[in-house]
Amino acid sequence: MIPEQYRRVLPPQWYENKAAEYHFEGAKAAIDAFNAQRLDIIKQFSPWSATWGLDAWDWIYFGKKQPLSIEERRKNIRAQHWARLPFTMPVLQSLGRTVGNLLSVTEDFAAKEIIFEFQQGGPIDLLTLHNMFERMRPVHVNRERIVIQQKGSLVLASGPVHIYYDDPLMCGTFYAGGENDLC
Repeated sequence: MIPEQYRRVLPPQWYENKAAEYHFEGAKAAIDAFNAQRLDIIKQFSPWSATWGLDAWDWIYFGKKQPLSIEERRKNIRAQHWARLPFTMPVLQSLGRTVGNLLSVTEDFAAKEIIFEFQQGGPIDLLTLHNMFERMRPVHVNRERIVIQQKGSLVLASGPVHIYYDDPLMCGTFYAGGENDLC
C-alpha cells in the first residue's frame, strides 16, 4: 500500500503498484530528513525562533555579531525591532502582549501618557516594556503609565530600586535653592 500522504498526488491506479510502494518506502528517510531541514530553515527566518540564523539577524540590526547568549541576543534584536516600528496603537498593543498579559492600551491626551493595563495572571517584564517604549517614544509623549489589576500580592523579581527620602524643612534654618520663604 502506498502511504496515505502520497496518495493525494498519485492517480488511483497507482495505489496497489508494488514498484511505487518500494520507491516510497526507500525514499521515506530522505523525504523526512528534507522536511526536518526545511522546517529548521523556516525557523531561522524569525529572530524569536532562530538559533544558527541569529548571526544574520545580528548583522541586520547591529552590523556585527553580539558576543552574548542566545536569549540575550534575541532580547536585543527584539528591542531593536520595536525601536524601528511606527508609534501606533496596534504596535503598542503588540508590545504590551509580548511582555505580559495585556488588557488594554489607551492614550491620555491631557497628560501625554500611554497607559498599559495588565492582568496579574503571569509575569510582566516591566523593565523590557519601559526600555522598548523609551526607544520608540516620540517627543510629544511624556511617558508610559503601567496599571496592573491584581489579586493578592505583587512580587518584583528584579530591577533597580529607587528610594527617595523627604526631610521636613525646619523653620528658621537656611536652605539653598529658594526654600527659605516656606515658613
